[in-house]
Formats: sequence, C-alpha cells, structure tokens
Amino acid sequence: MRYVEDIGKTGDYIEHKFHRPRLCRCPACGTKGRRIKVVSRWIPHVGRLNCQSWLHAEVGVYNAKCSCAKYFQAPLPGVPYRGRYSSEVRNTVANAVIRDRMPYRLVQQRMAEDYRLALSVGYIHDCFVWAHAQIDMAAHWDFVRANFSGVLCVDEVHDGGQTILFASDPLGDFTVSFEQVETNDQDHMNAFLQKLKDRGLVVQVAITDGSPLYKDALQSYWVDLEHQLCVFHVIKEVNKLILDGVRSIKHRIRRQGNKGRKRKPGRPTEKARQQRQCRQEMTKNEQATFIWEHQYLIVRKQEELTEKEKKDLALLLQIAPELKDFRRFNQQFYALFDKTITQQQARYRRTRMVNNPVYQANPFLARALKKLAKDKFEKMIVFLAWENVDSTNNHLERNNRVFRMMQKTRYKRRQTHTIQMALELDLYARMLNHPLYSTCLQQKIVTLPISTEQTAYVNRAA
Repeated sequence: MRYVEDIGKTGDYIEHKFHRPRLCRCPACGTKGRRIKVVSRWIPHVGRLNCQSWLHAEVGVYNAKCSCAKYFQAPLPGVPYRGRYSSEVRNTVANAVIRDRMPYRLVQQRMAEDYRLALSVGYIHDCFVWAHAQIDMAAHWDFVRANFSGVLCVDEVHDGGQTILFASDPLGDFTVSFEQVETNDQDHMNAFLQKLKDRGLVVQVAITDGSPLYKDALQSYWVDLEHQLCVFHVIKEVNKLILDGVRSIKHRIRRQGNKGRKRKPGRPTEKARQQRQCRQEMTKNEQATFIWEHQYLIVRKQEELTEKEKKDLALLLQIAPELKDFRRFNQQFYALFDKTITQQQARYRRTRMVNNPVYQANPFLARALKKLAKDKFEKMIVFLAWENVDSTNNHLERNNRVFRMMQKTRYKRRQTHTIQMALELDLYARMLNHPLYSTCLQQKIVTLPISTEQTAYVNRAA
C-alpha cells in the first residue's frame, strides 16, 4: 500500500509505504517469522528536481526461530535491505559516476543541488562498489565473441607505476579486453595475448605501434595474422625530422642578422609588417621569424591548406628555396599511404623516394628514409589490401584518452582493485549502450540474447 503527500508549496513530497504482513521470511535463510511490532522509517528519496523527497515506510519487525538474527525487518520495495537511502538514490549516484564519469565531489554537489541530499564521499564510493557487484563479465565476452570482426587494435597506457594493456575492435567499435600489469614487458604481453586466444578470438589483422613487444608475439598466437603498423606514429616521427631540418634553415638565416632592407626606428605595425612580407622586403631576422611562425605549413597536407595558408607557403618557399625539398618529401611520404592505391603502387613510390639522390644528400631526410625500411614498410601498407581496415591505431588511442579522463581527479581510484572495477564498469556500460547490443540500458538482466550480426570486412587482395 502506498500514497503520495505533497508538502506545502515548495514541491517537496512524502511517499508513504506500508509493508507489515503478519508473517514474513528471514532475508538470510528464508525461515518464516511472526510480526511482533511495527516501526516507522523515514528514508531520503530521489523525486522531483530541486525538491526534497522522503519515503515514509511503516514496516513490520519479525522474530524467526533461526540462527541468522533474533529480529529482522520486512524488506521494503524500493529500499535496499538495511539501507539508509532509497534504491533510486543509489541508482542515480551510480549512473552519475559510471555513465557520466563524474568525480565523487561533483556527484556530491549535483545531489545537493538537484535533490537536497547531503551524501558522503564514502556512500558514493559504496554505490560504485555496489554497481560493480551487479555486472557479469561473462555477458561481455559473449558479446565480444558474437560481434568480433577479426581486426584487433592493441596498445598500452601508463598510470603511475602501472601499465594497462588494452585491446579493441575498430570495426565493431568496442573494447575487447584490458589487463593491468606491473611492468610492460614481453611476458605480460604474451599472457595478455594468450588470454585473448583462449577466449576464442580469431584475429586476422592486428594494428599496433612500433613497440618491439608485438613484433613476434602476434604471429606466434595467430599464424595467419597480418600485422599493420600504425602509420600515424611513423608520420609523427618523420614530420619531427622534417621540422628539425626547417628549424636548422631558420637558425642559419637568423645568424645573418639584419641584412637586407634597412629597418625604420620603432616597432612596426601589423599592417606595415604584412606589406613588407608581400614586397619581400624583410630583413633576415624577419625572414627567420616568418619561417618559425609558419613552419607547420611544410608538413600540412595540400588539401587541408586554406587560401591564406597557400599564399604563406608560397612566400615561405621563396624566402628559403631549400625548403622545397622538405615540402616535396613530405607530400610524397603522405602519398605512400593513399587508400586509393594498391600495395604494389606504394612499393614503387617508396623505391623512388629511397633512390632519390637529393633526399639521400640531406641529413634530415636521409634519417627519415630509414623509417621506410623494407620490412617495416611492408607492415605499414597491410591496410591497402583490405577494404575497411584503418592504417592507424586511433580507435584505441581514443579509448586511452577516455581512461585518462576517468582517472583524473577520481577519489579512491589509485589502487589496483578500484582501477579494475572502474574499467570493468566502463566496459560493461559501453556494451549496454552499443548499437549491436539488443537490450535497453535499464534492463538489469546480464545474460540476455546477443546479436549474432558481425561487422563485415573484405580482403581486397583476395
């Protein structure tokens, strides 16, 4: 029996509940007990926004002839057994921590502002622990096995003195698994990959960075696997070498001082500075400054340049013609990984770059060519043989950023077991929200039918 009572004009209300049958079973062992009295309980509740809500419950107290407890109260629907707050309060707090990824202190503030509840940080952490106890990771592995595309991204992220190994499916857009390790070494990596194989995953393409931990380990667990090196990491290293060369040219020009046009006394206005640039009447110091401010244009893709950036790039190449070699090398390097070409065309373009005497004579470009060693380059272009396999590990890098955000300013999340619970909860919550998952988020059953539709992938080389 229940009814709701409004309190004045403030919007506050009381929800009255009555649960006092003459006989009730012991919550621990199920032995029937007889009611000996009725007690009144006032339980803080979550109801209307900016209002204070209460559950007023009248429940029976029972005496059962069992060894569990001398007396017990009848379980009240909507209230955890021996709970101080209603189940709605617990669920709201758990959603704020897990789904919204809010720090505990902000959850405190939200509950105080929205529902006028003064919750302790300890209670919020208890809600976090309770939510973890409700999940079943076996359902997650059922989901992974049913929807795994055959493409696997593997990477690691460091958190203090620990390392967390992550694996994800970029085509299915979900995290496959993770593992906390003390040190990022070959033994821990092998154990992580063995765990994935034991779970029944058949990997056809693996995408990783250039770490030596993946070089031989992946092939030992999946013989027919193709190993794709993350092209983004290689591009980042090559662009760094190119910019080092650009800065060396800038330093050489800077050493020539104020040679060139004689400057007028005083600090020039922005308008006058632009006019001098257009007339190419800059001093050597001004030219060096211009190169420093616009060096990023040398490594920017041509199709990404704006009209103003194209003009600045043209002026940049006029100031220092030797920058043309760096620009040409950069654009040819990007063309190696054009999705529209074949692996054979990529090999031909690489050969032309490696055999170019201009590039070999430049110390910075010669070091960049070493990044295109034949054995490594073959792993960089694996994606060209597949219709929808990416060339980068960006899917898992985004997952790592989510973890770093989750760890930032989190209370009681610096120990191994709390990090483990946080990762499992995040993994499970994202599974429930995934389009391939056939259930709604509100459903509490953890062993539900899983969709058997797999993400299709096509081997272009077949």
